[in-house]
Amino acid sequence: MHLDVAVANGKIGPWLADIAHQRIHGTTGEKPQALLEAERLSLQPLPLPDKTSGVLQQLVRQQALPVESLQHPLSLYDQLLVEAV
Repeated sequence: MHLDVAVANGKIGPWLADIAHQRIHGTTGEKPQALLEAERLSLQPLPLPDKTSGVLQQLVRQQALPVESLQHPLSLYDQLLVEAV
């Protein structure tokens, strides 16, 4: 199976929900999902945009975004997918 962006996006949600968020984190000793649920209760709403933020948003939209992940090349995830099968 060849891994592309669509396949990776389709696999990441179940992997996060079923594996990554359910294991005990080595540093915190807790499940990331439990910490996320607790943290959501204390999050504040984002501030309303001011007049200058519109200019910044336009600049960000004009920059080209990479097709691959911003953190790792898809080839790394392709290897993980092959190992998991």
